[in-house]
Amino acid sequence: MIIEKISRALGVEPWRIKGALDRHTIRIVKDFTPNYIVFKKSLGQIERGTSVFLNDDLDVVPGFPKIQRAFYLRPVVERHFGEKIAVEEKMNGYNVRAFLVNNKVYALTRGGFICPYTTAKLREISGIKKFLSDHNVVLCGEVVGMENPYVIHEYPEAGKFGFFVFDIREKKSNDPKPIQERNSLLDAYGIRYVRLIGIFKKAIVVEEIFKIIKELEKENREGVVLKDPDMKIPPIKYTSSKTNTSDLAYAFRFPYDYGRDFFFSRIMREGYQALELEEEEDDLKKRALRLGESLLYPMVETMKKIKKGEIVTEDFTVRVNSRREISKIETYLRRQGVDVNIVDIREEENGFVARVKRMRHSTNDKIRSLLSGKIE
Repeated sequence: MIIEKISRALGVEPWRIKGALDRHTIRIVKDFTPNYIVFKKSLGQIERGTSVFLNDDLDVVPGFPKIQRAFYLRPVVERHFGEKIAVEEKMNGYNVRAFLVNNKVYALTRGGFICPYTTAKLREISGIKKFLSDHNVVLCGEVVGMENPYVIHEYPEAGKFGFFVFDIREKKSNDPKPIQERNSLLDAYGIRYVRLIGIFKKAIVVEEIFKIIKELEKENREGVVLKDPDMKIPPIKYTSSKTNTSDLAYAFRFPYDYGRDFFFSRIMREGYQALELEEEEDDLKKRALRLGESLLYPMVETMKKIKKGEIVTEDFTVRVNSRREISKIETYLRRQGVDVNIVDIREEENGFVARVKRMRHSTNDKIRSLLSGKIE
């Protein structure tokens, strides 16, 4: 019966739903009321990260479509976009979808699971519940700031936690609102959104983007997203050299815990960007030095620590309203396969602050093994 209801809600044949359940590419989450199912992989037109809540209404929250990346910018712009292109800032955080179920605000991660930490934080933001009640849509945004379990990056305007909307999407169709309409709607409720840097003609947009990227690098910001102002064409993202090398420097602290595709993609971005900017020898040497340092220094620093007998961990801080929330975050992360330890919890005037260590076993075990004399 449940399979048939889900089939009708999504417009997918029942046998395909059953097959995905049998293959475990659909997961049933039973520690939430109502239970919900998560699409761990795409199924036909159903995006990965889609969640279906098994209440009377059978609420569906569509997955967020993957945004493709430009490596070599000019031909992408020529082939992909119309005559006007909106350029928005791409913020360095984690993707979240805010929505209502049973008249309560919840936050889904990119993978389609309800995050207790982000849910609690979004419920504190004025305007979100009223907006979702009035419009019955999904708010897609980036969470940024210095206190969260996922991506730590400082933005002065965000403080410890900031939620910036980049899309308003219809629940049934997953269609996004045009940019100007999106911003007007959000302004009316006082909800923040990503910065619209400008709308440019195709003929000049590439030169403008390279100017914008240079300015963003000075402020330690990530990059841009190129969009059709009417949102009829899928967006494209493009990041700065500093972002590429910062990502590499962070990942090479834990080189055996990140996939090789992560490293290779960012290294190749540097090559394509240097080519497109037609860098002369001096600029190319500076880029090469920056790239090499981002790989070697953090890797060697990690090796030194492990050689001394230390354990290398990924550390973060979360600020919540109760000890119970910290326990829920720990349980959630462990269920996602993340091995974390709560180092300490201190009570402050505005809540509780927990320091958390994420164990990076592959890096610690592999380097320790090789340093002890193992050969491969």
